[in-house]
Order: sequence, then C-alpha cells, then structure tokens
Amino acid sequence: MFELLTRVSLDDLAACRQVSAQWRRLTYEPAFGPQHCRRRADAVVSGYFVQGLARNRYTATFVSMTQTHPVSLDFLPCEHVRVDAVSAHRGLACCVDADADAAARMGGKASSDRCYYACRPATRQWLALPNPRLRFPTAATAMVARPASAGAGAAADFKILRLSVATLRDRLRCEIFDSRRGVWRRSAEVMVWPESLVAAGPATRAHGAMHWLRWPDRLTGAEDIFAFDMKSETWRLIGLPPEIEDRAERWARMKLVTVEGKLCLVVIVDDEAEVWVIAGYGMQQERWEKKMVVRLKSLTVQEGSELVLGDLCSSEVAFFNTVYRVVWYDFWKGKIAEVPVHHKCIQEVFKYESDLVPWDIDENKI
Repeated sequence: MFELLTRVSLDDLAACRQVSAQWRRLTYEPAFGPQHCRRRADAVVSGYFVQGLARNRYTATFVSMTQTHPVSLDFLPCEHVRVDAVSAHRGLACCVDADADAAARMGGKASSDRCYYACRPATRQWLALPNPRLRFPTAATAMVARPASAGAGAAADFKILRLSVATLRDRLRCEIFDSRRGVWRRSAEVMVWPESLVAAGPATRAHGAMHWLRWPDRLTGAEDIFAFDMKSETWRLIGLPPEIEDRAERWARMKLVTVEGKLCLVVIVDDEAEVWVIAGYGMQQERWEKKMVVRLKSLTVQEGSELVLGDLCSSEVAFFNTVYRVVWYDFWKGKIAEVPVHHKCIQEVFKYESDLVPWDIDENKI
C-alpha cells in the first residue's frame, strides 16, 4: 500500500488520507514525502519558500531537498515581490507588489493600480486581483484553495483572508476575497489587539482553520493562539498548554506547526524541543497533550550556529534555517539534506506543494 500511495497525485493523496487511519498514517511517515517526490518527479513540486528582508527589499527563494524543477517568482509583473500567503492545496500563492503597496498606503498610488496577485509558481501563471483597502496596514494574511477532488470546475476556487489594522488600532478589519465572486468583501471586525498579530508570521492551517501565535495582548496580557475558520468566518482564541505558561521568554521559543493534519505547538527549552498536540480540537474536552521530547544539543554542536525551527515536515523530520543555509534534520538519524541560500536572515517560511498541471484561470470572474 505504501508503494501504491507514493504514485498518486497530490489531490488524490488528500482524498486517500480520508479513507482510513492506516492510509493516513502511511502518508505521514518520514520516508513518504521524499519517495513521493522521486516517484512523481515530473509532476510534483515540494519544498519551501523562504523569505527575507534586507535593505527594505523582500526576496523569496524556493528550496527543496528532492526537486529538480525550477521554481521562482520572477515571472510576476513587478520587481519587488512579497509573499503574503500560500495555500495548502493547488500550489497557489498570494503575492504583493511591495513598492505599490507602500505607495498606496502613503496616498501616492492610484487605487486602480493593482498590486495583489494570485499565482501558481510551479506553472508560472498569475492573475491580478482587485486591491483591498490598502490604507489600512496588513496585520496577517491567509489563503485557502479547494482541492481538485472537491469537484469539477473548482480548479481556480480560492479565498484570501486579509486582517488589517483598523483606524482606532483596537481591533482588526477583516476582508475576504473569493475567486468565485471576484471581489473583496468586508466581514465582521475581529476584537483582537492588532499588534498582537503583526509579527506572527505565516498562518498554520489545521482542522479547517488558520492559526497564529499572538504576542502578549496589551489589554489582557494574554499569550495565546488566534484561530480563524475560513468556512464559517468565525474566530476564537485557544489557550497555550498550562504547563508552559510560566516559562520565561516562551514566545521566542515557540512555533505553531501542522503534523499529520493536527495543530501542534513546538516549545524549545534550552537544548530540548517539546512537541504538543491539541486533542479534541473544537470540542468541549479540547486539551493539549505532550507528543514527544527531542534533544537538539547534538544538532546545535554539529552546525556550529543557532538554528531556527521553520517547520516540522513530519513527526520525525524538521526544517531549520540558519545563516545562508537551510537544513532538513531527522531527530533520530541526523541531517538529511542541506541547501545554501542567499538569505542571511530568514523571516518567513511557507510550505509549498504543487503539481505541474496548468492552472485553469477564469479571468472573467476577476
């Protein structure tokens, strides 16, 4: 069964994970991802976009430990590109012309000049989108796309969530772009301190919702997880595990990730990484459980520089970034791969997977 599953397409793989617990477990084994890419090297792109900011210029680079197909953002019709969000399905990304965005907020750019783009880097296709209300600074962005298995004609269906800082700076403005309608629409305001999300980084998708770690709330002093359900367009706050609430400097040592489709929190304390998984998500008995503890001392000594956790590829393999390179590391076997990058400091890491089937774009809707 493992051999068969390594030969299915990305969209079929998402459907296969719903068949049984055994199939789901097989597709999340550490060896599955690399094997799946090698078996379908002509049809699957899998890796990460790593984004840095230097001299007020954003640059995003695609990295992969198995990929030979070149992926970049140089096909977009602007010189200064900022990646704001990446969807878990269909290989779509939401990118922004950073110069035009900054000019629009300062009133120096006409609102009719589009600076938001939905694109598919694997097939080098893009679509200009109407602008949201650019005079309100962006706090957080997320993107979801419907998998092909959801039905015929759904190839281009996607949603973009943009949370921005309201005029009073005590709440978040919520705007949603739906590709089926082709326009941004205003949704209910979110009564959350805006600055608590500004530096939260890319959203973590799990259980049908987008999640961000929050800075301490200025009003309540709380640190928690902000969750926004993309279907119902509702939000809630999720508390952190009680066991870690009293640890000093915990924000700089925590990372939200998705492991086997479940929301997880990685807490790095000294040379140990604790992985917490949320059980009973959205239910009355929702609780955090410690999944495992991994020692990182050998990795730190081996690399000779500070490593920053970017993602958990699986329960056993992590993606780290450091100065001018990224590393895939198996907790039990050691380093798997290393790729040099031109970023001295990486601010954001976006998981990216896509097939090479051309995107069926309906420009008449936009």
